[in-house]
Amino acid sequence: MANTTYPKGAEKILSGAINFTSDTIKACLVSSGYTFSTAHEFDSDLGTRIGTDQTLVGKSVTGGVFDATDLDFGSLPPGDTVKAVVIYKDTGNASTSPVLAYLDSGASVGLPFATNGGGVTLPWNNDVKKIFRLNLPIYPKGGEKMLSEVINFAADAIKAVGLPSSYTYNAAHEFLADVGTVIGTAVALAGKSVTGGAFDANDTDLGALAGGSTLGSILLFKDTGSAASSPVLARLTDITGFPLSTSGTNVSVRWSDGSTKIFSLTPA
Repeated sequence: MANTTYPKGAEKILSGAINFTSDTIKACLVSSGYTFSTAHEFDSDLGTRIGTDQTLVGKSVTGGVFDATDLDFGSLPPGDTVKAVVIYKDTGNASTSPVLAYLDSGASVGLPFATNGGGVTLPWNNDVKKIFRLNLPIYPKGGEKMLSEVINFAADAIKAVGLPSSYTYNAAHEFLADVGTVIGTAVALAGKSVTGGAFDANDTDLGALAGGSTLGSILLFKDTGSAASSPVLARLTDITGFPLSTSGTNVSVRWSDGSTKIFSLTPA
């Protein structure tokens, strides 16, 4: 299978419970006997691992990308097969330490591999993804805040507002003031929920939008009360009926009923 997040871990990321830079984040090696499960939530669910779990040092979160210093697991006894690397937050108790990411491809060392008694080092990728990253529709700066325990989608004031089709996406946009012109007035999302790494809310009524504009996408942001400090989080373009010409009538947005809902940090 491909690299993925654990749904319960992604749920904790979206709920502001994980700070990748300040929390104790560890990596462990799981064997060919381990089977990934979306139901796995804690370190205790992983069972036996190979070698000693390693604490990540030199951690950084930049633009929604998580990176750390390459790992050295030391000498591993021969006769095992390392299937994947699991990233988790160590709370000091295996039964409460959330598993976050399952990595079985893309590392600089090939996976799976057989142990032979020699030393094992794990160099992380040097490409744009590093260990892992939050990709579109998440803004890089919004992803950076999500991985740093700044955003809680369930509890924070998350709002939606229309962007014109003329808006040009810019990865450097960080706050609401950066995006320029919006269409209509931002609306607070109600009925919010974060389940299994998917963010959802009640369908949203943007109100009556004056004619003469074309809605191209919907912007989600955390409202701090000031456009200059309200972080932009996600830009949603895959909305049925968009682009949409406004005519002075109410515009309602129905979010997906599929597994990804508004958006999900766990691949479908």
